[in-house]
Amino acid sequence: MAAAFGMDVVPAKVEALRSKAKRLVARGWLAEPAPGRFTLARGVSGSDGGS
Repeated sequence: MAAAFGMDVVPAKVEALRSKAKRLVARGWLAEPAPGRFTLARGVSGSDGGS
């Protein structure tokens, strides 16, 4: 995910991004179907505003 967002793939950056993703899972924005695999949660629309 860090590389996809153009971030340096170093432990500090990767851990910070993972931590943010975990918070988004807790808030219902993301789902984590398998450890380390994040997707949009059901009912959350993409960047185009559609559902």
